[in-house]
Parts: sequence; C-alpha cells; structure tokens
Amino acid sequence: MENLIAIIPAAGAGKRLGLGINKAFAKINSVPLLVHCLKMLADTKLLTRAIVVLAPDEVEEGRVLLESYQQDFFAALPFVVVAGGKERQDSVNNALAAVTETEGYVAVHDGARPFAGKDVFIRTLQAAKEYGAAIAAVPVKDTIKIINEAGEVTATPQRSTLYAVQTPQIFEVNLLKAAYEHLAHKPAQVTDDASVVEQFGHKVVVALGRYENIKITTPEDLLFAENLLAQQENTNE
Repeated sequence: MENLIAIIPAAGAGKRLGLGINKAFAKINSVPLLVHCLKMLADTKLLTRAIVVLAPDEVEEGRVLLESYQQDFFAALPFVVVAGGKERQDSVNNALAAVTETEGYVAVHDGARPFAGKDVFIRTLQAAKEYGAAIAAVPVKDTIKIINEAGEVTATPQRSTLYAVQTPQIFEVNLLKAAYEHLAHKPAQVTDDASVVEQFGHKVVVALGRYENIKITTPEDLLFAENLLAQQENTNE
C-alpha cells in the first residue's frame, strides 16, 4: 500500500455552528463529526495512519474520545493527536513535525468533511503522484462577482475557470515540508495548504471532488449531513 498519511486539522472553535463546542465533537446521529470523518478515511483503505490536530486544551480529551470509538468505527486506522496552533497553517505545521517519513504522501483533510469518499481520494492521490501536489475541487455552479468596499461589482470572472476547493489536498511529503519551511521564512496569509505550496513555486493540479463533500460549518450543514448519512445507511442495507 502507498505510504499515505492523513493530517486532519480539527482545532477550530466552529463558532458559526453555534453549539459552543469544537464542531469536531458535534454529534451527527449520536456520533461525533470527527469520528465520522475518521471512519470515512479508514473505509478508503488508502491511509497508513492519521494525525489529528486539536486545540492544546482538547488533546487529551480528544484522544480518549477517539480511542473509545476506534474499535467500532476505524479499527484499521492508527492515529495520534497533536496540539494545534493559532492559525490553520500553524496546526498543519505542528502535525508535519510528527511525520517522520521521508517518502510517500501527506493528505491534509478537514476534520469537518466526512463525505469525501474513496473515489475522491483515489483521484487526488493519482494526480499527486503525477504532479507532486493535487487538490480536490468541483466546478462552481453560480456566477461569481468581484465587488469593492462599496458593494459595487468590479468584475465577473468566467465561470468555466472557477472551482470550489475542497479537501483532501495531497502532496509529496518532502514537498509539503519544504513549502512550510519556506513559509516560515517568508510569512504570508494562506487559507489552505495548496496556497503554501503555490507560494513555494510548485504547480498544484485539480482532481475532481464531489458536491456532497461539504465542510460542516452551519446548523443547516448538520441537517444535510444527517440526511446524507441516512441515505448511505439505507443504500448499504
């Protein structure tokens, strides 16, 4: 099996969900969101291990929680929990410190995306093998407008060139480490790991994601997730 390590950032407060807790611990059908995500990762049968990133004060609680679900939901996926940092890029960098392998690939995948699925991982991994860096994304369905501070439209990008970026984002181990080292010397605001690699000067390619691969962010997303899980369970019966 290809050496593929998952880094799962899940240190965010999840304020937009309005539950007053880390959304990674929010329950969907009585099971924490992060557990659903790890089960999905384990079901791909592509990963060698997972590094979960939680807020520093949640590391021990999270480790115990995940251990309690592991046997029933992701028994075949070894995991460790590490402390995150102030920003997402700090959290991923902390997780990279726990990656001792010098060969293979790292898949950074949001802890709040439990519906990526095996096919998306396969497509993204295959693209990463060819180009060194690949991200899952889907074509934008809506027309996008660029506006100024006054709310005036300043441009309308051609929709066919626009993609909504998802995770997994998969990179050669050494490439991602080198890109983060470069970021440490030339700090910049980045919103995803592909941006870190792009600033390092390496090309990133897109692999087709899936529209169901949403990031659980709002209460409406939780309802969507519950319905989608129910459909999957009915399909598997």
